[in-house]
Amino acid sequence: MADKVCLQPCLGLRKEAVLARQALYVVHEDMLPDQTVLGCGPALNANVQEDLDFIDLYPVLAVEACDLDCATRLVDKKERKAARTIRITDLAKELNLDLDSLPAEHVEADDPAVQAVAKRIGEHVKQLLSSS
Repeated sequence: MADKVCLQPCLGLRKEAVLARQALYVVHEDMLPDQTVLGCGPALNANVQEDLDFIDLYPVLAVEACDLDCATRLVDKKERKAARTIRITDLAKELNLDLDSLPAEHVEADDPAVQAVAKRIGEHVKQLLSSS
């Protein structure tokens, strides 16, 4: 049974990607710091050992902002599989969030949209931990 989940963020530039990354920081730093590790796409792509270890040791929760699925595909490229892939656009619909109302460049961690998405991602983390 895994004791942590690797949060693998989308690296896009759209506001959905910024929302996703901010939410993952909230999950990792504030909500579940002892139950998560935060993956880094460029480090994983460069074969940094710590990031390779993350995807070897822990189930991966890939969080995507668009249909390119870059985080999921990067994990696949390393011959591993994400345990779960979630899309911010789907979460936004579930949570009735208006993504068009978010600032274009940056969303603060205390923004209600970030907090709502972080809470839902935290639920996914807990589900993965209980099922691994």
